[in-house]
Amino acid sequence: MNEKFFKLGKNCLRLVTSEIESASFLGGKPLVSSSINWPRKNDKPLGFIAQLDLSEINNEQAIEWLPNSGRLLFFYDFYEWPWGFAPEDRGGWAILYENGSEELHFQELPSDLHKEHIASSIKYVVSEKFMSYPDGQRINFEEGELSEIDKEQYYDFIDEYYRNKTLHQIGGYPRPIQNDDMEKECQLISSGINYAYPEDYNSEEAKQLREQVNDWRLVFQFDSDDDIDVMWGDMGMLYFWVKESESKNCNFSNSWMILQCC
Repeated sequence: MNEKFFKLGKNCLRLVTSEIESASFLGGKPLVSSSINWPRKNDKPLGFIAQLDLSEINNEQAIEWLPNSGRLLFFYDFYEWPWGFAPEDRGGWAILYENGSEELHFQELPSDLHKEHIASSIKYVVSEKFMSYPDGQRINFEEGELSEIDKEQYYDFIDEYYRNKTLHQIGGYPRPIQNDDMEKECQLISSGINYAYPEDYNSEEAKQLREQVNDWRLVFQFDSDDDIDVMWGDMGMLYFWVKESESKNCNFSNSWMILQCC
């Protein structure tokens, strides 16, 4: 195999099934030290989809911009199914950071949360170190270390590398299903730029945003998963992004989310 490919890898954490009950799981109910203020949009509760205990998942500080204690709770709007492509999608997801030290308990679900917006089962997970590789869209095969001659072989390499893997992941490169410029999308759309409107996309404001430091990082890639009966669109994924500078301060209130599917 071409050694140049391996040099492109970036460390991340992959979430895999565990038989041991813990505070890191997909589906189920929030396991918290004190009652949380359940996130809502348009007066409707978001669906709870996952919880990651960072003292378990990131205990070795493998992802250095994430805390190594506290719990991240992830929510998604199953009423509107936002894609994250428009500024008005904001509020259609949430990441709550909970760091209480009291004994944990499962929080009851809101009475107006429909049962179809609740995962049918719970899947406990642990993390393992994993190497992620950039999609070919990220690589300039004309001017970079890889050439046009390497292009087909590289695509074959990453297709085989990721084949038949459920890709719940923290950090590293995303595994895109559609386009692979999500960091730029987060930068622009979260600042009010609508990708669907050329006048917005090509505006002076958008140009200035592109020139600013972009420190958006992939905090959680949530794959479709038969084990808990969740399907994001047509075999899609949810990609939750945060700014590194905010994550280091345990601030996840300004996260952005993008849904991609086949």
